Amino acid sequence: MGLEKYPTTRTVDNHILSLRAKFEREPANPRHLLTVHGVGYKWSGGVS
Repeated sequence: MGLEKYPTTRTVDNHILSLRAKFEREPANPRHLLTVHGVGYKWSGGVS
């Protein structure tokens, strides 16, 4: 008995969206907090 599947959440994705809204000039076209497909996210430093 118990959970047969782990619940899937988008917690990390929601935090990334929130951070992009705070740090990016254009959150839809991020320049600093980038997605690395199949791996995760990376911070691309630099002055905008």
